[in-house]
Amino acid sequence: MNIIIGNAWPYANGPLHLGRIAVLLPGDIIARYHRLMGDDVVFLSGTDCHGTPVTMRAKEEGITPMDAVVKYHNEFKKCFDDLGFSLDIFAKTHSTYHENKVKEFILD
Repeated sequence: MNIIIGNAWPYANGPLHLGRIAVLLPGDIIARYHRLMGDDVVFLSGTDCHGTPVTMRAKEEGITPMDAVVKYHNEFKKCFDDLGFSLDIFAKTHSTYHENKVKEFILD
């Protein structure tokens, strides 16, 4: 069976906290279970790079919104890797990969 598990994408507007981390647990458990059962699983999440929260945080820190995105995306990825989450894809909404996949999904 082919399974896609998509988790919420936290805004790139500040450090992670328990609530942002905890939302990945159910998806991770389900992904691990289905992999053990022999299913083909893609478990994905990423950083939401758009929106007012990102712009406001960047302004508070005196950096550009893109600098905030890079900073927090890298922080999130390192944290999730260090905690051992089994994400197959951890992308950004503002990336060539994500933009191409969205276009492929909508246009094809």
